[in-house]
Amino acid sequence: MPKIKNEKSKKNETISSRNQLVTSVKKLYNQSAPLLICEALLFGVAAIFMLVKPVAILTALTFVIGVALVLFGLYRTIAGFIVSNDVSGGWFDVVFGLVNVVLGVLFCIYPVGSVISLVYIFVLLFLFKSLRALIFSINMIHAKFGHYWFDLIMSIILIALAVFLLFYPVAGAVVMVYYLAITLLLYSAADVYMYIELLRLKKLV
Repeated sequence: MPKIKNEKSKKNETISSRNQLVTSVKKLYNQSAPLLICEALLFGVAAIFMLVKPVAILTALTFVIGVALVLFGLYRTIAGFIVSNDVSGGWFDVVFGLVNVVLGVLFCIYPVGSVISLVYIFVLLFLFKSLRALIFSINMIHAKFGHYWFDLIMSIILIALAVFLLFYPVAGAVVMVYYLAITLLLYSAADVYMYIELLRLKKLV
């Protein structure tokens, strides 16, 4: 009799643990599946729209940045006035906030020019980094150390790309939109894959 009771007890524990597993998987599926589907659809549609209308996305993105700068500038300006009334030294926040407001208004009024200005700033930083890489590769050639020829070729390619973007800044902005679109497509594909795996797990249990 004790042996039969032990077997029944083990069987009940197995059934109980299996029921808990099934409940957990169903709960995970019910919570995660709708979110994964919505994310995949949202990212996929946004990515396709970016690939089809990159200029419109740039304009909208610039407007959003402009609004954010205006709100941030107003916050810093008001905070600066409050601080300056209590303690001296808040005028820097006021000036900084007003500058952000002006920049935000310019972003909203002149979206294309603002995007091109941003691209020029990033391209100049990129060109500076490329020139540093070129100097480093030349030093490595003199020292006969490391993969200096590979470093030299890569630095020359980076400088050529930076010079190209200086003459064609809009192309650089469009490329950034395409890069973001491809990233969103990858996120969408990952969500679809996770949904399929969850569906298989649910059917398995």
